[in-house]
Amino acid sequence: MKAKVLQFPKKEPAPKVIQGYRMAFYTDREIDLALLCVNTWGWKEIGYTRKTLTQLDPVYIKECLIKGYNSDLLGHPGRKLINKIIDSIETIEVKVN
Repeated sequence: MKAKVLQFPKKEPAPKVIQGYRMAFYTDREIDLALLCVNTWGWKEIGYTRKTLTQLDPVYIKECLIKGYNSDLLGHPGRKLINKIIDSIETIEVKVN
């Protein structure tokens, strides 16, 4: 009896996934609070505006929002709004071939 060698198809590696983040602001209060946080607790630059806010990395904005949340300068409504903004951050996955 002769044994047969079975050839299995080669597994191709899965495409790499690069993750990014998307942050959406739904009200003017959310935009104003984000600007307050990046201009108060940000370390890259001072003087961000509504135009330049869209160019910032969402992770950087999130870090500034967390610093604002942990400060004594914001009350309960501000902290609640920060939680809402942070909860709205979405992960983006892009398949690379």
